[in-house]
Amino acid sequence: MIILGLTHPISWNNAACILVDGRLVAMAEEERFNRIKHAPRMPAKLAMEYCLQQAGVSLQEVDYVAIGFDSALRAAVGNLNLREALSGLNQAAHWLRDGRKYERQLPLDGYDRKRVVFVNHHIAHAASAFLASGFPEANILSLDGSGGSESGMLAVGNGAQIKTLGTVSNRGSWGLLYELVTEALGFRRHSGEGKTMGLAAYGRPDPDGLPCVDWSGDIPVIDPKKRRAFVAALRPRRKDDPITDDHKVLAATLQATLERAGEQMSQWLYQQTGLRSLCLAGGTALNCSMNGKLAQLPWVDEVFIQPAAHDSGTALGAALAVHVQKTGRRPDWRMEHAYWGPEYDNEAIDMALNSFTAIHCHHSKDIFAETAALLARGQIVGWFQGRLEIGPRALGNRSILANPSRPEMKDQINRRVKHREPWRPFAPSVLEEKVGRYIDPPMPSPYMILAFDTNPTTQAELVSAIHIDGTCRPQTVSRTTNPRYWRLIKEFEKLTDIPAVLNTSFNVDSQPIVNTPYEAIDTFLNCGMDFLAIGDYMVSKERSNP
Repeated sequence: MIILGLTHPISWNNAACILVDGRLVAMAEEERFNRIKHAPRMPAKLAMEYCLQQAGVSLQEVDYVAIGFDSALRAAVGNLNLREALSGLNQAAHWLRDGRKYERQLPLDGYDRKRVVFVNHHIAHAASAFLASGFPEANILSLDGSGGSESGMLAVGNGAQIKTLGTVSNRGSWGLLYELVTEALGFRRHSGEGKTMGLAAYGRPDPDGLPCVDWSGDIPVIDPKKRRAFVAALRPRRKDDPITDDHKVLAATLQATLERAGEQMSQWLYQQTGLRSLCLAGGTALNCSMNGKLAQLPWVDEVFIQPAAHDSGTALGAALAVHVQKTGRRPDWRMEHAYWGPEYDNEAIDMALNSFTAIHCHHSKDIFAETAALLARGQIVGWFQGRLEIGPRALGNRSILANPSRPEMKDQINRRVKHREPWRPFAPSVLEEKVGRYIDPPMPSPYMILAFDTNPTTQAELVSAIHIDGTCRPQTVSRTTNPRYWRLIKEFEKLTDIPAVLNTSFNVDSQPIVNTPYEAIDTFLNCGMDFLAIGDYMVSKERSNP
């Protein structure tokens, strides 16, 4: 059975994936192909074409197409609010109008629409985590800005089934609250929430918290009227205005509020089910600081967050849910890595290199040892290898790397490579078997999506990849799932006694992560990286010498 999964075009972060007999063959985000950051409200046409090509099938050979969103009619009905008749009717009309408009943009010309299956947005989020986790049963928490008839879902997964235990309304959305405050802080909604999370570490949260949250029930609830009043009272920061202590306090208070809410909701789930496994999904599950705290709660033994937790992941979740619906069985597959996108061999890389003149390159006899030596010397190196990652964080195949023990690296990469704010943090990639050197308790974190306090005795080894509050969000690198990246870090350890490198995504601010060799070389030439290790080639600029 072949199932094509698509993010609904009404979403941001659109993606496509393809399952063959319940196993993922390919998955990619539209932004990596059309080069428009987040691909907002765009059909995942190019990503779909890549997935079909990777599976070796045409669209007509696909048994079902799964869409990670309710149909327009179901979303409209779900938004009817009997307590606020006028508001409910307006919201329903909005979803019906917009939903139908974007449904017409699905890139399915000539495909039998009877084989198109719409999946509730948060069921798709939940399935993308639980059905990919390998957990036989688990609590599931999905939160984002909005998703049809709700903005969140509290659920339990057992075998192939997902049962909803509670929902969060669109009007009381936690993701929307984070977006609105992010905008008030001068960052872009749907994109700058990571900046808000990073800024939060520089401030102390207001002990009174945010005034729009009711904590009295089992599950905390945002009062939409109080939220509107609170946001309206904020003085918006313009993009180029300085960041003040008030901004830092606001970010810290927002972050503390979200973490408290996540903790309370996860505890409620535990009280309902007694389960100690937790799956997180939705855009809010990209909040590393919250995730790290939830992973270490006394009622949580293990946590799973798939790397494309935002709307890209609904393509995967919808496909997995439809597999269960059509076969009655849970897919015989679990996600062990994030490398599902395009790959380019040395021949394709060589062709791209030949189209540039302002470079020197050579075929390296040992790209791992050569790159490790450059990093040890303090050079900043682009690392382009293997299949493209899914999700917003580079995981060692489309990465910019540096020596994490050099304090100046944070400023240098922010300023001359990434062109972004100087206070924004980076992350370390650590050999899986050595992560206990830096965090306690040691915990697998393959997707750089959990933040932990670091060991004070080894912080100097990661100084440029540790945040101002002493935390880091490590990627644990497995020899099994990414042998090339593991080997590079191992070579670096031989030279420095440090089993970790600083890792950030191979892009500059406001651009998608690079996909093709051409994009990698072009980005390399137009920012302050020193060298580029691409396939088995080492590349330098005309003024540089290895």
